[in-house]
Amino acid sequence: MSRYLLDTNVISAAIRIPGGKVDQALRRHQNEEIGTSLIVHGEILFGLKRKPSIRGRERLDALLETIEVWPLESPTDEVYGDIRASLEKQGQSMGPNDMWIAAQAIALDATLVTDDRAFSRLSQLKIENWVRV
Repeated sequence: MSRYLLDTNVISAAIRIPGGKVDQALRRHQNEEIGTSLIVHGEILFGLKRKPSIRGRERLDALLETIEVWPLESPTDEVYGDIRASLEKQGQSMGPNDMWIAAQAIALDATLVTDDRAFSRLSQLKIENWVRV
């Protein structure tokens, strides 16, 4: 069984566009293990608190009934250290939350589902885009 970790922009698309491409992909992968990071959950909650939306919160809650929010556990910390050191050696940078999300996807052996091209710099990361399928 495949495992998928949904990034912030994918969950946002599911919230904004019910029945859209992300919802269709979720239905296609309904027999797979699908979740998101605690970091992503925090980013989504921040967005909903910054710009409150009752409908957005209801849609998030409905989505979270169908997917898990995975906690940060080892070896995510080790993978994070590897990613950060590697990017630094290459003179590249990435947002700290994105590094944690990528590290968690790698540690869980999950495919990161994202619409963010910044993740493509990490060759060890499996990526799919359900926003632009």
